[in-house]
Amino acid sequence: MTTPLPEGYTDEDGTRTLALNEIAVRRDWRGTGLARRIHEELLSDRQEKRVMLLVNPAPSDGKVQKLSEQWGYEPVGTQQPFPDSPVMTAMTRSLRS
Repeated sequence: MTTPLPEGYTDEDGTRTLALNEIAVRRDWRGTGLARRIHEELLSDRQEKRVMLLVNPAPSDGKVQKLSEQWGYEPVGTQQPFPDSPVMTAMTRSLRS
């Protein structure tokens, strides 16, 4: 992380946070809602408290970050996974009501 996470976001045993790496759909299926249905099904029965993902805010004028926000994610900091990678926005969403 290049910015500290809010208190309570880290855990020793991995039970609080699910890290979501990527959901991709073929170009022909984009814009159909399939990615969101896959995403929601993946998260539907998780036991973790929250899910976190990294978004590159630069490409497509922030389109992916805006989409993630529509899906209920909120920015919580930034992270640079590798020295030569872009600075990513760390986003999180609660998995419990």
